[in-house]
Amino acid sequence: MANKKLTNRELEELYDSGEQRILQERSDFLLPQIIDFVDTKKWLNIRPEYQRRLVWDNVKKSRLIESLIMNVPVPPVFLYEEDLSRYEVMDGQQRLNSIVEFYSNRLKLSGLEEWDGLNGKTYADLPPRLQKGLDRRRISATVLMAESPLAKEKVRVLRRVVFERLNTGGQSLNAQELRNCLYAGGFNDLIVNLVKNRLFNELWDIPPYEDNVTGETISPELAANGLFKRMGDCEIVLRFFSFLENKFIKGSMRSILDKCMERNVDDWNDEKFEAYRHRFITRLELADQIFGRRAFEIVTKRKTSTPGVTKISDKHSPPLFDAVMVAVDRLYDFRTELVVNRKAIVKEFKLKIENDDVFYALIVGRANTAASVRERIDAVEQLFRSHI
Repeated sequence: MANKKLTNRELEELYDSGEQRILQERSDFLLPQIIDFVDTKKWLNIRPEYQRRLVWDNVKKSRLIESLIMNVPVPPVFLYEEDLSRYEVMDGQQRLNSIVEFYSNRLKLSGLEEWDGLNGKTYADLPPRLQKGLDRRRISATVLMAESPLAKEKVRVLRRVVFERLNTGGQSLNAQELRNCLYAGGFNDLIVNLVKNRLFNELWDIPPYEDNVTGETISPELAANGLFKRMGDCEIVLRFFSFLENKFIKGSMRSILDKCMERNVDDWNDEKFEAYRHRFITRLELADQIFGRRAFEIVTKRKTSTPGVTKISDKHSPPLFDAVMVAVDRLYDFRTELVVNRKAIVKEFKLKIENDDVFYALIVGRANTAASVRERIDAVEQLFRSHI
């Protein structure tokens, strides 16, 4: 429909059908009501990883609470009614998380200047009058819903439009953050689970989750990591599952990744979760056994245009990850031979990267078209096969 030029009459019929229109309702909620809605799961997806990982620090959370105590207006949250009386939080997770943390006494106020006497206090530490005053404060919510009942796929399209245009946080969602919003469920949970694997963290120079996440508190080191904060680590894991079957490697890179999420969003169970988790971890371990901790790094010494000068480059490469991981998956039955011959494999790979311009361009320099992805994986598979 989007690519077809519609007549005025067809446009009017589309409008009258209500299929691509959104209804809005506005309500104000007392802060204790919000806590109740979260506890009873009427308001869903109140967690930092749901939308993005640009997590507020304690000072920013504290200033929100201070604003509420002072009765300073705060921006509304946006909800999507996905079922009767059950709402998905589409924008405002950080604000709602801060309120929940404070009321559950997990947030100690800090960094406040206007009401510096509040520093160090939790909700339980507030004087009774301030508690009662805070309990009377309200958060405005705009509730969005489809104007007419829609099939699942049309609901996803509508939610995608809303997510792409709700930028009240000041920064648009990138492609993986958007997938994380649109395709919540078992497969997305698997991806979020896998990026916490210590070996994966070490191979991609991500501060280990085990050492840097306590409850809902994320260390400054992990929060500042480039792959972590915009869910690049999740996209890397998704690439593995997206490229496992050649028949699905078609179209743009974004389309390939989106369609992998779509295929798995509904058809999911615990058995599939464990099978996919085991497949990813064992292939990751095999890649590490062959190449070591620099399995997905391109380390090259290449001549420059200046006589006698060689440029050394050292960088992590998602395309290299794709090729190695899918190739070892295809040859997993020969894992013993691959490990036994790992020195010869590493030596040949290094020589080809440094001296074979076609191979080098294929691995790191060529655009991420579907054809290039297939060719890249095939090339690494053939290199491995020559040592079996």
